[in-house]
Amino acid sequence: MWPEKFQNKTNGVTHRRWIACANPGLAEIYTKSLGTKEWLKNMELIKGLLDKLEDEEFRYYWNEVKQKNKKRLAEWVKEATGVVLREDSMFDIMVKRIHEYKRQLLNAFYVIWRYLKLKEMPPEERKKMVPRSVMLGGKAAPGYVVAKQIIKLINIVGEKINKDQETNGYLKLVFLPNYGVSNAEVIIPAADVCQQVSLAGTEASGTGNMKFIMNGALILGTFDGANVEIAEEIGEENIITFGLEVDGVEKVKAQVKNLSRKFVYFDSWRRENLKRSQ
Repeated sequence: MWPEKFQNKTNGVTHRRWIACANPGLAEIYTKSLGTKEWLKNMELIKGLLDKLEDEEFRYYWNEVKQKNKKRLAEWVKEATGVVLREDSMFDIMVKRIHEYKRQLLNAFYVIWRYLKLKEMPPEERKKMVPRSVMLGGKAAPGYVVAKQIIKLINIVGEKINKDQETNGYLKLVFLPNYGVSNAEVIIPAADVCQQVSLAGTEASGTGNMKFIMNGALILGTFDGANVEIAEEIGEENIITFGLEVDGVEKVKAQVKNLSRKFVYFDSWRRENLKRSQ
């Protein structure tokens, strides 16, 4: 009746909140390097930082800010969970609503695999590995039993890994409690890598990846949601993607559906023949 009253808006975030407020050290570098604060009004001006790619002084201050943010997060994690993280380790972070399609479970399985590989390695080979602190956080809907089981699994696996004296210098797993906007302002600026691994074709947009990328984290994820738009903006060579794209996922779903039908038919046939034989 009133089509003009309805408008579509893509999810978005503001750099004034997620850089200037959440990461003032990085904001200061941007202002100093660009010679203006106008980037706070016009994010397009950030492209001027491309001239600083090989600037040693710029890299030094960038890394210094990142390390301060990691120290702040490590202190928060110790206070909130009791887990002590290596500040020189890679901070591998995945924070978002807990849901099957967002695939925190996939990340948990990867951590288990990594832990078992570390256990298999002789001590000398283990020393060559980059230390990694894996952090997951998010909330589940009250009645979402599977999501709550995923949270439980992450905590159980983390307790096992973090107590292992052989490997805990190379791998830690923490479930970050009470994830929300205020805690995100501490968590996101400290990330080296953020995981955005939803099944292709399931994420409407996602805003966490936007917040992470503007704070200098590397995205490891699937070609889904806002990852697609981010890749277009920063170049596909600057984002690490894996897995099937939407068309591939649909083909697999069709194959699984077809196999399910065959299984149901076979099971009915088997039951019928079993009755006859009896």
